[in-house]
Amino acid sequence: TVRWISGHDGVAGNELADQEAKRAAESRSESSPRTHLPPYLRKGVLPCSISALKQAQKLESSERWARFWRNSPRHDHTVSINPNILKGSF
Repeated sequence: TVRWISGHDGVAGNELADQEAKRAAESRSESSPRTHLPPYLRKGVLPCSISALKQAQKLESSERWARFWRNSPRHDHTVSINPNILKGSF
């Protein structure tokens, strides 16, 4: 039988540590100074998850396509026929 056992029940200070970690993650003023960070984190941009990178790339590609489409010679003609033709279709 496998049973779940909470690893932090009864550990003094655990809730306070969770609150402090959350506050530091959500606030720039509560973060460590760059000089206190490991060298690989001092470069400016913090590492991202693959999911966050994919989401950012999808947004960037979508915005780039929208700019390209608005500047296309076909855009005005197509929109004059049906203004909703491509909204949300891709």
